[in-house]
Amino acid sequence: MKRHRLQGLDGVRAYEEARALHTICSMECRSKLDPLLRASAALHQLAPGVRGPRGRGHRGIHFAPGPASSDDEDQERAPPSRRWFHAAYARLLRHAGSLRGVDHAGGLLRHAVTGFPVACPHAAARAAHFDALAGEFVAAAATVSRGHPPPKLKTTSLSSLTRVCDVLGVSAQRRKSVRLTICPQVTQHHVWRGALEAVLGDLQADMASLDRPSPATPMAEQIASACTRFLSDTATSSSPSWMRPTPFKKPGEPPPPAKKWQEVLDMFTDLARSLEADDGLAEHAQKVEAMKEGLYQIRDVVIERDIAFKEARRQDCLVQRKLSKSLGHSSRCLYTLLLFYLYGTVRDMEVHVGKCISGKGGRNVAVHAAKFLTDGDEFAVRSCIKQLSRVLSVFRFVWDAANTDSGAADDNGANVVVREKSEAAKGVLELQGHLWGFGVEEKTVTYRGDVFHVHQIQLP
Repeated sequence: MKRHRLQGLDGVRAYEEARALHTICSMECRSKLDPLLRASAALHQLAPGVRGPRGRGHRGIHFAPGPASSDDEDQERAPPSRRWFHAAYARLLRHAGSLRGVDHAGGLLRHAVTGFPVACPHAAARAAHFDALAGEFVAAAATVSRGHPPPKLKTTSLSSLTRVCDVLGVSAQRRKSVRLTICPQVTQHHVWRGALEAVLGDLQADMASLDRPSPATPMAEQIASACTRFLSDTATSSSPSWMRPTPFKKPGEPPPPAKKWQEVLDMFTDLARSLEADDGLAEHAQKVEAMKEGLYQIRDVVIERDIAFKEARRQDCLVQRKLSKSLGHSSRCLYTLLLFYLYGTVRDMEVHVGKCISGKGGRNVAVHAAKFLTDGDEFAVRSCIKQLSRVLSVFRFVWDAANTDSGAADDNGANVVVREKSEAAKGVLELQGHLWGFGVEEKTVTYRGDVFHVHQIQLP
């Protein structure tokens, strides 16, 4: 009996040792697998609409847009199956229903009626997935219907002249003509001041509509208000000029302290630092950083000076020449000034763009700008047509500037030589706008000389 009792004790010890060994191994395995599990969960959160073969509602269809492929690969790729079209169509309908009343133009979600930003990360992910899937669906449906793929549409954020010239295929030699043609027009004092005020106005409106502002938002509001007051106090309605003569003052009265653009630059520097803490104001932080580039060039310019009118005009021309030489072609500040010069707005535009090149030497360019609607009512269609009209107008403006030779100006800013190229030399630019949406009426609309095609998203 003693021998059996010893054998039982040995069995219990062996069982406890085996269990402890199993626990240690499990803890080690879990410590090694935890980083992988966390990475998988993070990827799943970044792409909430993308699931595995057993995901609900997908029925084995993987909707994540693949890596960018060349045109040859698009030509050889087989069209998707009918099952893919039905599953993608159902997913687009669900996204369009959840995003109804929300405008996701310019990469920022805004309410379609009030224009205030919508702070919802899930809605932003759905909007991005809707755009990507709609572009893939429309291209695949056109391939099945026509038998050959249409021009590949790529999502492009028009945030600088470089992006616009890349779409138009403007050569490096002609990009200098673009800058020399645009700079004298957009570096005027009233355009510069108006662009600064528009940047601050949009920022203040969006900060006032935030539901959960960051701790740095009150400081950003104070800086923006102080900068707005500074610009309004130094504005003049009689002659929009960089430097204006000091008004008549009584004898013995001390002259007012001189104000420089360095003060605006300091305020914009502090404002950019405050906006970095709020993800919902990232778009405005980029605009503030863009305008700092130009403010740095004119930081030593005095806003008010006790000088004669003729000297003030000469100083104005010198400031414009300095800005024209300092602001490069890829400058976002120059592009922001161009947007305000053309439309009175400073917001960048995000659009799907495709192009076709033809003619001798590829001089003829046909640009197709497209947007996908989540709401098919008439108000949304008209708003989208206006957005596309601005995009096409920017392309036309830059195209004309690229085919214009501008000579250098003299010290007084006069005698600028402008010579346009002939139609045969510069080629032909064709611009078309395309809108796709659910429940829209298919039609062709002509707005400000451009043709816009309204299509309905439907199964092929």
